[in-house]
Amino acid sequence: MICEQCGERPATVIVKQNAQGHITEKHLCHVCAAESHSINFSFDQDPMAIHNLLANWFPKQKAAVSPVKKEAPTCSTCGFTFQRFLSLGKFGCAECYDTFSPQLTEILKRVQNGNTEHTGKIPASYGTTLKIKKEIEELRKQMQYAIQEEDFEEAASLRDEVKILNAKLEGGGSNGN
Repeated sequence: MICEQCGERPATVIVKQNAQGHITEKHLCHVCAAESHSINFSFDQDPMAIHNLLANWFPKQKAAVSPVKKEAPTCSTCGFTFQRFLSLGKFGCAECYDTFSPQLTEILKRVQNGNTEHTGKIPASYGTTLKIKKEIEELRKQMQYAIQEEDFEEAASLRDEVKILNAKLEGGGSNGN
């Protein structure tokens, strides 16, 4: 596809804009995209640099016209501000994570589709085994509680379930079933 703006170079950037529910899409070359005022991205840098990503999502705030000036949080250890983090893409020290925690939560929500915790993925063959082991662990906790409450019938039932799950583990429970 050719750049929609210059009509000369191949389109390597897709710009989507949402204006009042109407989405427009432009296919631009890297030169035209760099010249566009709506894109705050430098193509001579690493395209996946975190500070470029953050700078586009959190543009510099204009000063509000207000008689009370709100101080931006500053790291007490290294003196970093959140704005400096956005421009550099990294913190000055470990204390910055605690200082800027509220702002980081908002960034993580945006980057991870509303999630603030990364749970990761595990291979399917290992997933079943892990699931069974966690279930056994939970059943053992319930069994200990039942013993403390002197509900020995429940404890015996839970013990039998643990034996069945252990047999699955030993007999090839990791085959994805």
